[in-house]
Amino acid sequence: MTATAASHPVHTPFELAFEGPDVPIPADRVPLTARFVGPGAQERTVLGFWDGGTRYLVRFAPEVPGSWTWQTASDEPLLDGRQGRVDVVASSTRGPVRVAGRFHFAHADGTPFRPVGTTVYNWIHQGEALRAQTIDAVAEAGFDKLRFMVFPQAGNYVEHDPELLPFERDGDGWDVSRPSVAFFRRLDDLVAALGDRGIQADVLVFNAYDRGVFGLDGLTEEQDAAYLRYLVARLGAFPHVWWSLCNEFDQLTDRPAERWDRMGELLARVDAHDHLRSIHNWVELHDHNQPWITHASIQNGHVTTEFGRANLYRDVYGKPVVLDEIKYEGDTPERWGDLDAAQLVHQFWIATVAGCYASHGESFVTESGSLHIVEGGRLRGQSPARLAFLRRILEGLRIPGLDPIDKWDDPAHVAGVARDQYVQYLGRRAPAQWSFRLPQGGDGERLEVGDTFEVSVIDTWNMTVEPVGRPFVITEVKRNDAYAGESEPVSLPEGEALALLITRVRP
Repeated sequence: MTATAASHPVHTPFELAFEGPDVPIPADRVPLTARFVGPGAQERTVLGFWDGGTRYLVRFAPEVPGSWTWQTASDEPLLDGRQGRVDVVASSTRGPVRVAGRFHFAHADGTPFRPVGTTVYNWIHQGEALRAQTIDAVAEAGFDKLRFMVFPQAGNYVEHDPELLPFERDGDGWDVSRPSVAFFRRLDDLVAALGDRGIQADVLVFNAYDRGVFGLDGLTEEQDAAYLRYLVARLGAFPHVWWSLCNEFDQLTDRPAERWDRMGELLARVDAHDHLRSIHNWVELHDHNQPWITHASIQNGHVTTEFGRANLYRDVYGKPVVLDEIKYEGDTPERWGDLDAAQLVHQFWIATVAGCYASHGESFVTESGSLHIVEGGRLRGQSPARLAFLRRILEGLRIPGLDPIDKWDDPAHVAGVARDQYVQYLGRRAPAQWSFRLPQGGDGERLEVGDTFEVSVIDTWNMTVEPVGRPFVITEVKRNDAYAGESEPVSLPEGEALALLITRVRP
């Protein structure tokens, strides 16, 4: 059979549906694949999957415009040798986020992506109204990434039993060859809804918080692999998906590092859309130098309480660093969940000028006795508005990302791109004045006498940006510093949480 689809926009999923045998092919086998060939020798082989009854699907998101042909392969004759063509047209869609410039991120069209995300582990397992409220709250707060688990969470602060679980039962265990289609269709819909609101879906594939309640942490490695393939087949075509193998992977103490690496390597191999991939720690860091890992996802609040700490991870791993847990704003008695908003915002800014990124979470106890980071719903804290402001600052930069200029010995910890644009964070309690001084970088262009800059004062708490309104001309250049010696110091509101945006006036 041959089929030709109407024109389809680039970087947008489309779906091929096929009728298979009356007896379903077990989902621990790959029921079919589809090979797509596009312009310029572009080629992708995508996993298909069972979607209930006799229905089998293949989902694909082409990355370049032009004519794409496809052909299926399967051990089942009804699914084998099907072929067709789809004409892909350009669109305004920016495409998936990938690593750019070694330490940063950008969409496929080159648009920089600055993650300012949040975390709600168990939201897909709540009731419909709460799920909808969560999406609204995250989008309206301005977060552009949401971390969440596929498998249900158990333990402290979990007050809701899930109505759907991912697989059918096999006696006392789980039969991963029989996924719950209703569960995964709902997951599809929720991931799609995040994309519709401009939110990247950071999907936590495995779950260290089962606590033996559901038994999904007791799957064998073969069962894990079957589930992973099925998940990738369903969600891989969504351009806004990120993969994280696990949150606090080292809480699963019976799984050696080699098993995690085998899963990560499998993920990289079967994901034809090549999404971002990570793994997140509790106490013991995984080796983020592994080739399958695209960026380091790290839990460590300590490195964001003082300047000069977080950027060390960049030196070790040579990849983007996302500090996906730096503690949470909230009122719980646990030390991980009792930050006030000003402290969390402060730690975000420290992460930012370290050339890293951070994730938010909210741990106020809700009416149900749960926490927002568990169940979602409306946000209660004061940090989200300030973090949305930080995101606006980052998106207003004319440079791809912030990198420490002189990481070895710059007491001001200035970040940016040498001789172009800089951000200096003055901390929670700024001095009464600031005198113009910039570090010389070890890389990039060196500052020169006569370079002219504009300076704006950023109030990180009150969310204002005030241009100083006069130029700063460099009059003195030393080996490690440059100064505008003839410019008067900038008067500041002493004691406020401030940053400076310093931009060279281009000739």
